[in-house]
Amino acid sequence: MSIFRHFRFGPLDRQLDTKGRISLPVDWRPPAEESFYLVKVKVFGVPGLRALTQGAFAKKLEDIEGLPDSTPRLRDQAKNMLFGATVEGNVSAQGKLTIPKALAEAHGMSLPGTVTLIGRGDSFEIFTPENATTLETAEAREREENSMINDVLNLS
Repeated sequence: MSIFRHFRFGPLDRQLDTKGRISLPVDWRPPAEESFYLVKVKVFGVPGLRALTQGAFAKKLEDIEGLPDSTPRLRDQAKNMLFGATVEGNVSAQGKLTIPKALAEAHGMSLPGTVTLIGRGDSFEIFTPENATTLETAEAREREENSMINDVLNLS
């Protein structure tokens, strides 16, 4: 099942140190010589950060370019919004992802403190533990209210 080799699964609690570094599991790290792009997001209205590999970020840009029924102006606006909501996150040789202090604090993360990483396949999201709990509740509600999602996942 090597197709899942680069997927990131499940929630993980990690410690954010005073310099904004999180130790990533080996299988969550980007390929050598790559970094992550940290995108400010709201998932079900819950603020967090989405970590995209360079490949996943490039795919987002391709998706924008391929928007059907869009104008060059709309595509430029979408790219500008993406770039404006993104900062580069470096991963050290020891596998520590650095989140800039101001960005972490703007999302309610304490340095030092605990954060929750949620695997999303080819990306992952970073939340405060409180926001991760709020998100889990919102996702459970969505599964209950959306029969298509519930039927496909069969998690209820």
